[in-house]
Amino acid sequence: MTKFTFEKLVKSEKLRNELANHSDWLIRIAKEKGFIDAAIAHAKGKKRVQDELNLIIDI
Repeated sequence: MTKFTFEKLVKSEKLRNELANHSDWLIRIAKEKGFIDAAIAHAKGKKRVQDELNLIIDI
């Protein structure tokens, strides 16, 4: 079972925060290791998910 589904993220602020923290960690590690393209891709993905959630819920 997938931990982060869109439906679960809509319903749970705790999961949204956990996903944001995990994304931040991935971005930081990618930057530290010199994988700038990967860091950019993860940052874009994080922003896309946040934007889509903001359309559905009041944050």
